[in-house]
Amino acid sequence: MKGRPLLPFAITAIVGILLMVALSFVGLDQRAQMNADPEEAEEVEEFDDPVTAGQELAQQSCIGCHGGDLGGASGPALTALDGKYSVEEIADIITGGYGTMPAITNLNDVEADAIAQYLLAESE
Repeated sequence: MKGRPLLPFAITAIVGILLMVALSFVGLDQRAQMNADPEEAEEVEEFDDPVTAGQELAQQSCIGCHGGDLGGASGPALTALDGKYSVEEIADIITGGYGTMPAITNLNDVEADAIAQYLLAESE
């Protein structure tokens, strides 16, 4: 190594550049998959009974912050929503977040609508 002290650094740099180029192609492929035609995406089926499905989904997604009876915990109570919000508004809050509530991104629109219908049915 006395005669060529920069050789290990040059080899490391070349290997690093080759890895960056290879990973860039992997990233381009993943981008293409993410931007795939939404028409080819899976069809989401409607629930036969959205209120019952919404109750099950709410038990999975909402009770951590809003309490087991949805009467409030670290989040506000969800028991008196009737007349304040529509199904669409509640679904938008679920999927997009509002104030300190984060967006619930693991739910699709049909599931968010089912939860909203359940919450309004419980508020009546």
